[in-house]
Amino acid sequence: MPFDAELSQQNANKDFSYPILHPNGEQPSDGCIILLHGLNERTWDKYLPWAYQLANYTNKTVLLFPIAYHMNRSPKAWCDPRKMHQYVKQRYAKSPDVEALSVANVALSERLTNRPERFFLSGFQAANDLIKLVSKIKSGHFSEIKKDAQVDFFAYSIGAFLSQIMMMAYGDNLLSRSKLFIFCGGSAFDDWQGVSKYIMDSVAFKRLKHYYKFDVDQSHSSSDINNKLNNTALGESFRHMISLDNLKRKGHIYSSSLKDRIAAVVLKNDTVVIADKVKQAMKGIRVEEWDFNYAYSHIMPFPLLSDKLINQVNEAFDKLMLRASLLFTT
Repeated sequence: MPFDAELSQQNANKDFSYPILHPNGEQPSDGCIILLHGLNERTWDKYLPWAYQLANYTNKTVLLFPIAYHMNRSPKAWCDPRKMHQYVKQRYAKSPDVEALSVANVALSERLTNRPERFFLSGFQAANDLIKLVSKIKSGHFSEIKKDAQVDFFAYSIGAFLSQIMMMAYGDNLLSRSKLFIFCGGSAFDDWQGVSKYIMDSVAFKRLKHYYKFDVDQSHSSSDINNKLNNTALGESFRHMISLDNLKRKGHIYSSSLKDRIAAVVLKNDTVVIADKVKQAMKGIRVEEWDFNYAYSHIMPFPLLSDKLINQVNEAFDKLMLRASLLFTT
């Protein structure tokens, strides 16, 4: 597949940069917030105002971290509509009944259809990259952040899924002081509704759901993915987060030391992450269900609308950032 050929020709996934917003001039901040984005994101445009306001309200450094094979960790061609159009036509030819296929999601859809294990493996890589980053922050590697600073997470959409797994795996040791604020996320994997022209098409989503529900154990009985899934803290936590039944079998998801460090806001009209499913998965954690007084979606919770509605959007945005900041500053 050409997408893999493009990846092999560059080192973007391993050699990458990330934006840092620092509110204190030359003075290092007492803490750091790592902002995690959604699935199939390619630019930081949506998130820069989020990071700016979090830094402004908390006086902490905010680091925008790209998940593996996303943002600047993937080929630029993947978000070029003209270059992706040919692959859309090819995919329609193979699957005429596919729904929600677009130039924006064809690269991710094709890659996950061909190899659904990539979903776990890319998350596993991102989690380990984040663990290394947290260690670097605590060691004083960044001049903008004090040594041994508290590292917190603001996680949106699939970033919430990743951060939940990390908190379950490391919340009692490396992340023992970390707090997590979840926005438009929090449910078990099996309860996500990921078919969207901005996320993935129906063929990829069906393949992904079937793979992790029925095939994952049989497909890789002696492989590297099997070792990661069964013999690591991250793999074990990923398995717990696959379904609500798995979470229930584990018992209470979060220990008493974690529940007071996690909060979530979900949206009533979100059709990707369903509010009631989040409440079930995060039982014992404070989950607030909000509803804005304008048309919004999971992809665009704060859309650029007409001048008539800009005040409502700004008010909702500030309300969310103040709610998150309250968790990070108390």
